[in-house]
Amino acid sequence: MIRRSQYRCSFKLLTADILPDNIIERCQDQFKKLIREGRVCNASFYKYNSMGFLYLEEIVDDYSEPYLSVDQYMYDLQPYLKPWPEEDGDRYFAPMINVYYHHIPEEDLEKWELERTTDKKERVGRVAFVFPKKLPSYVMHHTAIVNEGLLKGDKYAYISLHENLLFSYYEEPRNNVNIKGVDEESVVINDWLKADPESHFDREKGRGSNFLIIPCLFTVDRVDDLQ
Repeated sequence: MIRRSQYRCSFKLLTADILPDNIIERCQDQFKKLIREGRVCNASFYKYNSMGFLYLEEIVDDYSEPYLSVDQYMYDLQPYLKPWPEEDGDRYFAPMINVYYHHIPEEDLEKWELERTTDKKERVGRVAFVFPKKLPSYVMHHTAIVNEGLLKGDKYAYISLHENLLFSYYEEPRNNVNIKGVDEESVVINDWLKADPESHFDREKGRGSNFLIIPCLFTVDRVDDLQ
């Protein structure tokens, strides 16, 4: 089975843009090793200013299995990161809360990755800043859209929340599907449109965009060796 998750880290101000060249490569190699071991399907790491974002697809036998220790496999980055205070101690990669997606991964790995093997994909990361007072509205409407399961979007899209910040992962070209797998119009999307989506986003922080595309530091996927 595929289990998806996203994480946020914070770079120290003085070292945010002067990372030694081999640090990112060493982290990438850790995930390449996990892919060869059959434990990871995709790992993609992005950076915006002093913030980093990791999208991860684990291969698990059961969803109750402990999540992969991202801190362990991104260990080489730790001297350049600020720790996040958590209930059970500090950590460097804070788990984000998923709020939106268009597809539930199949248990069949080849079926899940089919579109990745039939087309060359660009793996895109984006960030969005939501006004704090608008967070409940954003989460409520997007939870409703997911629960309804009819709105179509990229099969691999996944959006998570940490504080008032959204991180979005998707792939181009997009393969538009929905959770229920039926061709019906979404009803609850109308409620989101009535709520004025534009009013939710701090476009000044997003440099004029609701969702701003950000640089990718590394991306590895199981299919890379097949293409």
